[in-house]
Amino acid sequence: MPKSSSRESRGRKPGSYQWYEIQDNVAYYAEFEKPKIVYPEIAKESRFAFDNKSLLFNNKAFIIPLNDLYLLGILNSEIAWKYTQSICTALGDENKGGRLMLQWVNFKRLPIPPASESEKEPIIKLVQKCLDAKGVNCEEWEKEIDERVAALYGL
Repeated sequence: MPKSSSRESRGRKPGSYQWYEIQDNVAYYAEFEKPKIVYPEIAKESRFAFDNKSLLFNNKAFIIPLNDLYLLGILNSEIAWKYTQSICTALGDENKGGRLMLQWVNFKRLPIPPASESEKEPIIKLVQKCLDAKGVNCEEWEKEIDERVAALYGL
């Protein structure tokens, strides 16, 4: 952690830093060591992933510090992505190869459907299958997740 200092260096926050040290408060750094959902700042399609290896990211990826495979299934669902397209800023025409900026200020408005444990469990198991398969040949499982999530939204 940076050491406090009474001297100020122009262009830097107060503190004694090595050239490679971060200047911002890293009070949440412990969250990177926990299982979490990660996603890119800019995406053409749903790209939410699960990290249980304590990976670190720069400012082009964000974390949701939750060990929640149900939420991961919701976030990667087709219906959630359609809603995300309506609330997040588009860079170019997203229907013609543009991307979305997944900024938390907009993205946090995504409604997460409430579900009983018996409704969550099949989604969690399907998400785990996709994770175990490392995303390869998961189309049928993803389709089933989409159907189950749509039902939770009442669609």
